[in-house]
Amino acid sequence: MMRGLGAAVFLLLLTGQGMAAPRSVIKPGRIMSLKICTDELLMDLAPPSRIASVTFLSKEKAALKLWPEAAQISVNHNSAEEVLTTRPDLILTDSFTTPQMRRLLAQSGARVVEVPPAENFEQIRAVTRLVGDAVGESPRAEALIASMDAALWELAASRPSRPVRVMGWGGGGFVPGRLTLFNAVLEAAGGINIAANDGYYDVEGLIAARPDILAYGDDYIDTPSLRADQNAHPVLLKLFGARRIVYPAALFNCGVPESAMAALQLRAAMQGAMTKPGGVP
Repeated sequence: MMRGLGAAVFLLLLTGQGMAAPRSVIKPGRIMSLKICTDELLMDLAPPSRIASVTFLSKEKAALKLWPEAAQISVNHNSAEEVLTTRPDLILTDSFTTPQMRRLLAQSGARVVEVPPAENFEQIRAVTRLVGDAVGESPRAEALIASMDAALWELAASRPSRPVRVMGWGGGGFVPGRLTLFNAVLEAAGGINIAANDGYYDVEGLIAARPDILAYGDDYIDTPSLRADQNAHPVLLKLFGARRIVYPAALFNCGVPESAMAALQLRAAMQGAMTKPGGVP
């Protein structure tokens, strides 16, 4: 009887069964992120010492001011050559990877996790848990989700009686519609997106839509361009000069737990703007 038990134990040891640690316990130490949204989730969840590289986009000012640790991390340009030379043990990318790149990643020897886009808070919970499990930081992921949910609860408990009509502006006439993360954050803040669909508005169309507030992303707002010239149109300055707000574009372009904090900031900005001349208290 004991001899049979010993043989069984030996067989388990030989095959490795019963000895391998769960995947989440073995934390990858060279993680490579190939897309800006996975950069942000990764930096939320893992220290720079375990990150081999993030995309060059994480060193642009809109993202860098929210994730300053990116300044300490090497960058990549989502190229096959960089994957081969970096030799990561975990690669984070999105679900829009090309077939050619997907084949190369599969041959790299690294674990590859494709992270779908998050355009509402339920999807943010899902992707945060997905990346948290992949990098071995599930408790950290749950803490971030709990903080997000607390902010959403606070917003829901103090929702204004009159929703504010908002147009996402500053994109050269192209505005985010209602099937976007911008819309999810805006609604949580107590606003209404008056652009039903992604699309283009010229200045005349914007005026005809009669928003209460124009919202500008902070990513290119200070960059000289034709878009900036459009934003300085005399009619817009006259009608909306006191009712313009700026939002952190990085938290509206990628679904991360901090997007709920962005909604809190947006609520405060909208309330401040609506008390100015031309606003509705």
